[in-house]
Amino acid sequence: MMEFLVGCSVLLLLAMGTIQLSLLWSGQGAVETAAHFAARKFALHARTDFRKAKAVALAEASSICLHRFGGRWGSAHLTSIDFSRQGTGTPPQSARAGEAFCLRLTHWVELCVPWVNRILYAIAPVKKARINEQYFLLLQSSRWVSVE
Repeated sequence: MMEFLVGCSVLLLLAMGTIQLSLLWSGQGAVETAAHFAARKFALHARTDFRKAKAVALAEASSICLHRFGGRWGSAHLTSIDFSRQGTGTPPQSARAGEAFCLRLTHWVELCVPWVNRILYAIAPVKKARINEQYFLLLQSSRWVSVE
């Protein structure tokens, strides 16, 4: 009887770990997709109105990260984009046609599967945060884009 309980616990933990890892994998794919579409939106609007282009890019990325598989409404607020011009470290204020920009998208993903979230949080080799009993891992993606 004891072997049965230990075996079932191990199988349950393995199944839940598989679910959490698949959610993380789909989250990373969503972050990559969000970075691509945000860079595209930024490239289209940056020459006419730079601030609007930054806002549109962030809105696009937040929307994609929100509507990903396993996404939650609160996780959209944990998305940010950093913009930098090629060759400089200062934040840009305007854009000219043909200029290259690097967009760095960061999104915090909540580990939501019980039991496995604590284990994965402890062994993950990435930036992480814990707020009360919620565990978050940082997913990042970068894209280079030239202004049209």
